[in-house]
Amino acid sequence: MSPRTRTSLSRPLVVLANRLPVSKQGALWVPSSGGLVTALKPVTDEVGGAWVGWDGDDKDVPARVDGLDIDLVPVSLSRAEVQAYYHGFSNRTLWPLFHDLIEQPVIDRRWWRVYQEVNQRFAEVAAGLDAGGDPLLWVQDYHLLLLPELLRGSRPGSPIGFFLHIPFPPPELMARLPWREELLTGMLGADVVGFHTERYRENFVQSVLRVFPDAATRGHRIVLPEGRRVRTSATPISIDVDEFSDIAGSEETQAELAELRTQFEGRRVLLGVDRLDYTKGVRHRFQAIELLLERRADLRRQLAFVQIAVPSREDVKEYRELREDVERIVGKINGRFTEPGHDVPVHYFHRGVTKPRLAAYYRLADVMLVTPLKDGMNLVAKEFVVCQDAGGESGALVLSEFTGAVLELTEAIRCNPFDVEGLSYRIEAALELPEDDRRRRIRRMAATVRKQDVYAWVDSEVGALEKVAGRR
Repeated sequence: MSPRTRTSLSRPLVVLANRLPVSKQGALWVPSSGGLVTALKPVTDEVGGAWVGWDGDDKDVPARVDGLDIDLVPVSLSRAEVQAYYHGFSNRTLWPLFHDLIEQPVIDRRWWRVYQEVNQRFAEVAAGLDAGGDPLLWVQDYHLLLLPELLRGSRPGSPIGFFLHIPFPPPELMARLPWREELLTGMLGADVVGFHTERYRENFVQSVLRVFPDAATRGHRIVLPEGRRVRTSATPISIDVDEFSDIAGSEETQAELAELRTQFEGRRVLLGVDRLDYTKGVRHRFQAIELLLERRADLRRQLAFVQIAVPSREDVKEYRELREDVERIVGKINGRFTEPGHDVPVHYFHRGVTKPRLAAYYRLADVMLVTPLKDGMNLVAKEFVVCQDAGGESGALVLSEFTGAVLELTEAIRCNPFDVEGLSYRIEAALELPEDDRRRRIRRMAATVRKQDVYAWVDSEVGALEKVAGRR
């Protein structure tokens, strides 16, 4: 199926993100499969433009790649800069603080200086772009919080947007950063600042008013002391529903599903799919599974828990420790509850899987466990309900109340992942839901995702930026 009609843009679009939207497969460069790339491709195919991002330490990135009608503009960083800007300030300072201090953020002034320098590098590269007049500039995520204000100085004729793909913390937490004023000033350089939820948007507004008492609000606009107005928005990102529906019904997925059903015949399958990140609540999830099997001996031969844990940031100490801890817990559970002659209760995979294999797991699952301790949105939950609906399945979704997705997927079974014992009872309740109730919930949640898909997100955010351009 072809995507819906998108906002018609009068100017080229320049996306500025931490990474370029391409990856190398052998000697061949291909478009990345991420949601942002998928969402923006039809827009850039129509109006052209450029994508500015780190080259991944590969100096052979081409200017163009088949399948993407957009110029690739690499930003080169040294290993020391990547260590301080990305692994350091972005992922050991901002990431934990923006996720409500699940881990303690590290305050390191050297990292901060490099973060400033890298944001300046992105601005310098953008300033030298020949993108046709004054293009729309759309900055993505927490790696580049300073960039909108820097762009305002170097390309004053271009409308500037910014979207934060992770939560924005309450003002009390934002206040802990020594550089809160500089970071907020950077974001306020945009004409439109977007967030996934109204809560995150309001946290940002309150932080601005706390740090800049001379600022004011007019509806969803922040009025700065010099009179400039910054629009704030709350628009949940989503997935390409047609793509996932097609994959769920493909011959390759059907073959994968048949294999999995043979493997897990006679058992009910619980499923977790996450990057291996401490915000995802994987440890708490395993502890809840252990409590469930401890309490319900009758389920030990009946249940199989499949956890797909995609490797993430293994250069960071906290992530290496998380992997070791999770693998220890998996061994403990399988050691306690595997009965002679029977399969282990936990199947743990520390790797990614292909999209058809993933869709097959989604269709196979009787219960999907999406239980982050904090998550800006969580697209796995949306992928699950769409694949289940496309395959006519009747699984249940257990969803953390600390995700952005819980505001849309109201038919899910809500849980508090910090309450491990309570989570074990929520999983048990999901297993006991009548089939017709599960199927009804899946249909309703899939309809919600289809209505607010990734293209609706692009329409809203880029459309707001286009309105700014129309006023200039």
